[in-house]
Amino acid sequence: MATISAFREALSRPRNGFCRMSRLRWDGEIRRSTYFAEAQVECGAERYMVYMPLAMSSLRRAERFIPLHRHLLSSLVPRVEILRSEMRYEDSVGNAMMCDILREPLPTGEPFADALAAIADEEDARRLICSVDELQGALLLANLSHNAVREENIVVCADGSARLLRWYYATEGVGGDDEAFDALREKIGSMADSTLREPAPRAYNVEAKFDNHLYVRPMHEGLAAVEEPTGWGFVDSENRMVIEPRFRWVGDFAEGRAEVQTQAGMGVINREGGFVVPALYDSVEYDSSSGCTTAWRGEVCVVFDYEGRVIADEELPAYPPPYAEAML
Repeated sequence: MATISAFREALSRPRNGFCRMSRLRWDGEIRRSTYFAEAQVECGAERYMVYMPLAMSSLRRAERFIPLHRHLLSSLVPRVEILRSEMRYEDSVGNAMMCDILREPLPTGEPFADALAAIADEEDARRLICSVDELQGALLLANLSHNAVREENIVVCADGSARLLRWYYATEGVGGDDEAFDALREKIGSMADSTLREPAPRAYNVEAKFDNHLYVRPMHEGLAAVEEPTGWGFVDSENRMVIEPRFRWVGDFAEGRAEVQTQAGMGVINREGGFVVPALYDSVEYDSSSGCTTAWRGEVCVVFDYEGRVIADEELPAYPPPYAEAML
């Protein structure tokens, strides 16, 4: 499988790294979700989210959804494409490889979190709740469950409508998002109540305080990920380097663990920078709620407990044959 470093290289040099997206412009940030490394790009006048699979199973969700809803008429679902063999990269021994890319149009608007923070009175809250209600109704009419209705997956457009991102989670049938929508409405109501009681606190801007790094991410559990010329590491609240910047990529800390990528592969570290799961895998996923890490290498899946002990080891089923050119 391609690594996040390979994805970064392709985005930085799109003429060499991509086939159909060779003229893309990239904002310089890569995020990691459960199944994909993702980045926002511009291709001509269009803006997209592009996703690189982190494991052999990553595209299966989208591939199951595509045959069911290829002819879906609802405007709620964007035209998502699986671009076969779109990204060029080299593996660890220098062999030329190709990687499928999932591409999803980005709606124009502000993140839901920004719309939430902008609530100044009950009328603002009412409008935002209406947007959430209309979004839930549109999913109902389309007979779909998005299965990842969260703040980071919602964009509020200028007309007040709400749109969803990351459609690779979606399945046929309704009901999978009911609790998530109820939680959003409750949070909007809570924000309105707190706004009426007292002024909103000033946001904490970690990037403004730590401006002597190439890039700084918000702090988690007292540590902020920072990028240096030598790689990624972590600093504390006083901008003291706690974990040296020796990694190609790092995730944020959760329950004392963070995912990292090195030249050799991906693994998991503790707050001292020591490896709990060795950096030998194509992809790792740390679940902070259970304390377990799932790691993939080729077609083998290994599960580690919080202390790094192996608790399961199995071979994944064969990867299904790709569609020639599939799209939602």
